[in-house]
Amino acid sequence: MQREDFRYAFNAFLKLYFDSCKEVYEELDLKGLKERHFKYLKEIDRRQSVTMSEFAEAFELSKPTVTEMMQRFEETGVITRKRCDEDGRVVNITLTDRGKLLAKTNRLESDRAIDKIYARLKEEEITLLKRLFDKIGKV
Repeated sequence: MQREDFRYAFNAFLKLYFDSCKEVYEELDLKGLKERHFKYLKEIDRRQSVTMSEFAEAFELSKPTVTEMMQRFEETGVITRKRCDEDGRVVNITLTDRGKLLAKTNRLESDRAIDKIYARLKEEEITLLKRLFDKIGKV
């Protein structure tokens, strides 16, 4: 097989994957959220709840930056903020259901691409592709 033919086929696979990502993003209506915001949502999801100070420290961000970001997150419906009953200066951040969904976008993207692969390939082809991915992924 010519290297250029392989490159073309590989790019077609990547297009399938990125088209799947785009579909997921459009369905989730991601206006106002940037790619870097997803790592923040994933970290909040991992911790289940985080204070503004903990968040600022975890990502080495200033408190004013975090405050502004959390306002934007709250406006887009991905987080809720609640003052601590014991100490009113402490604000706890948790994800809404929409925020939890967005924190898992990588899973949604790959699921969509896998659905397309399953629709196009036979079972034995899928098994072969999995073995090839396993081989490529080994370090």
